[in-house]
Amino acid sequence: MTVDRQHHNHYLEFLSLIECKELSDFVLSEEQRVLDIPNPFDSPHTGLTAQHRVYNWLSNPTVQELDIPNRLFNLPDFEDTDHIVIMSWMNVLRQTQRIAIHSHDHDFFYPTVEPNSFYSCNVFLSGNTTTGAIYSDIGYTPSELGEIHIVSNLLDHAVPSHLFTEPRISIALDVWIDDYPKDLESNEQNKMMEHYDR
Repeated sequence: MTVDRQHHNHYLEFLSLIECKELSDFVLSEEQRVLDIPNPFDSPHTGLTAQHRVYNWLSNPTVQELDIPNRLFNLPDFEDTDHIVIMSWMNVLRQTQRIAIHSHDHDFFYPTVEPNSFYSCNVFLSGNTTTGAIYSDIGYTPSELGEIHIVSNLLDHAVPSHLFTEPRISIALDVWIDDYPKDLESNEQNKMMEHYDR
């Protein structure tokens, strides 16, 4: 499957306000445990974001209760598919931290898959909404609790410097429909590529 390079949809209330609060609290309670997982991979990111190739949060029973894959199947972006593969991680940004402009370029992160072959998704969970996010197609946009953005893996995006004392927390997902990086199928910690059928 080839994804349009400019693909970008967003949907409000992908997660409810209560779900966002509960998931944010859970992420903070699990943060140090996930940070302590040995990570042999180079990454331009820090913190939980840098752990995206060693821990898939969708393998955690608490996160599984949210039934995120079936929520994705119910969105127009995935209405024509019956099988998806997901890698998921959390982002926790504290005061002055940011996520620099980047795409999920297959050459750096997933060299074994075709370019333009998957979606990158992000759901804002907690923090000051004015930090927002930046997407190369629409520029700066403030965040909405529970809102999901679904973009092409090659669409540049970023989070500007977070200026507030309350952490900014989001969940990110890379979602494949056909080809996926089989070299990351699993590691010593957990199953990295989670498969789901409609």
